[in-house]
Amino acid sequence: MLQSSFRRILKLRFAPQRLTSFFCSTSCPHSPSSQSQTCSHNTARGSDSSNIQDPTRRVFRSRVNGLLRSIDSRILAKGPDDVETYIHDKISVSKFDNVYRSTMFNRLIRFLLERDLFKLATSVYKRMLQEHFFPSRDIVTAMTEIVDDLADAFVTIHNVDLSASGNMVNVMVTACMRAGQMSTAERWLKKYESDCMKQGFAPDAAPYAGILETLQEIQPENSEAVQATLYRMRSEGVTPNISVFNALIRSSLARREYTKAFGLYHAIMVNLSASLLPSDLTFKKLFHVSKIWGHARSRKHKRPDNAVPPRQLFRDMVQCHILRTRNAPLAHSNIVSVSCLHLALRTFMALEDYPAALMTLRAFDHLGFQPNLQTYLIVITSLVLRIKQELGHVCRADQYRFADFVTHMRPREPPDNDVLEWRIQHGEPVVKLSGSACVGPEIVTHLLTLGEPTTSSPSEAAHAGRKRLPTSAVPTVDMLMGATLLSPFQELSLAPLVRLLRKMTFVNLFKKAMAGKREGWDWKMAVGPILSGAKEEMWRGFELPPESRPVTKQKRRGHIGAKRGSLPFSASRVRKMVKKQTLQSMQGRRTSQISISE
Repeated sequence: MLQSSFRRILKLRFAPQRLTSFFCSTSCPHSPSSQSQTCSHNTARGSDSSNIQDPTRRVFRSRVNGLLRSIDSRILAKGPDDVETYIHDKISVSKFDNVYRSTMFNRLIRFLLERDLFKLATSVYKRMLQEHFFPSRDIVTAMTEIVDDLADAFVTIHNVDLSASGNMVNVMVTACMRAGQMSTAERWLKKYESDCMKQGFAPDAAPYAGILETLQEIQPENSEAVQATLYRMRSEGVTPNISVFNALIRSSLARREYTKAFGLYHAIMVNLSASLLPSDLTFKKLFHVSKIWGHARSRKHKRPDNAVPPRQLFRDMVQCHILRTRNAPLAHSNIVSVSCLHLALRTFMALEDYPAALMTLRAFDHLGFQPNLQTYLIVITSLVLRIKQELGHVCRADQYRFADFVTHMRPREPPDNDVLEWRIQHGEPVVKLSGSACVGPEIVTHLLTLGEPTTSSPSEAAHAGRKRLPTSAVPTVDMLMGATLLSPFQELSLAPLVRLLRKMTFVNLFKKAMAGKREGWDWKMAVGPILSGAKEEMWRGFELPPESRPVTKQKRRGHIGAKRGSLPFSASRVRKMVKKQTLQSMQGRRTSQISISE
């Protein structure tokens, strides 16, 4: 067993206490609301229980004391080997469910550590984290020391060479740093660097990337420590990877050093190679800060001169994905993900760049991703917030707003400048609002109906028909608001969002036309070059190979099934069986009808 095999090697520095005094000790609870209880517990530690004013708290403490006494008796009677199941049964939610549960976990772990029952303490600690409770500081320190001593014992017994264990060193160093044991983290890193020097090659960048990420978590303003880590990497000959760059970009953005952050991004793009490509985390951070700059009230965040426009960021992301997958756009990579596409879409919607948002939707089909309910929520929520913001402001009689055009636009009708202007002037909105600045479900319903197909050009109809699969669906208002659950295997269609964003592009043109001179300006012809310009800027040099186009339903469903873990072949057999039974039943009905008629 662990405690019998490593007891001589483990050097746990957790100060033991007597059982009587330990029963009166408490630890930090998991919720901020109970921090006042922790202070009162700490002041009352070692004192008589009659000093506790709250009788409920006294009952909870008594139950924890009884639990620890029963576990102690069980250990003395049957030994520590057969007590793990007993402990987990005693601390189950059905038997011990109250506001004192976090303190119970902390006290139980401390109780087990004082008796050198490391395996049991680790098991309870793991359960505590699984139930989303925060351990106290001394418990975290003690558990980190256990992991440190175990790893040190393993390395010592087996004479492990750490030069090939960069990931393990990364875990140990970051765990020690989070527990506040900087000297232990330094010892692991020095041992790793010494072993690498003996083998004659430079250390891996993983431990140093972990150090930079951990510094951002525990000391986000400590730029001197970041510079010292970079100097150490340079002196050891470490080649930085994308994890190091991501950590530096993250820390620079946290300190609002935007020029430095985009300088790091330019350094990545200049030195592009198979071993150094930006990841989805790189683009997520930069898209996020671009979305912040788009807010009109953002005075604290100034856009630097070397900032990359969001459209160029998107183009770089697609090109790096193609480079990573060797011109196989439907292949998986760590550069493009659904969450990254959603953040790009959210950025363009916040910037009111609807042509770029429309081009972002193309990535779902071209790169083999399936849109979900979040895709619809990003588009619809952004439009609803813009409408609500504009309706809350008073405008002049001759001033036209984005919300006016949207509320006067009819579904299944091609947008027309003159018709919309006439409806606005005569006060004939399509959707009736309950108040001047009240936006409710009727606006969401209206936006969804604007995504329905119109009597447009054959090219748009063919485009929508190619995009939308027969089994794809359009979410309802109840689905968007969470009242109705959407099946996890239900595919959503991109076609309504494509139509809606095309109309929003027209609306932006209408607003521009109404605000200026319209003589000799053909707004219908202006939409084509705008969309073509967005396509050229964001998808330049990207040609989808014919063999990788997601045309057929079978290939698309196979990709989604592989991601979600479904069984497409079994489902196909079930569908065929149901179809066969339906045909047989229909034939039986026809035969019976013929016999009756005869």
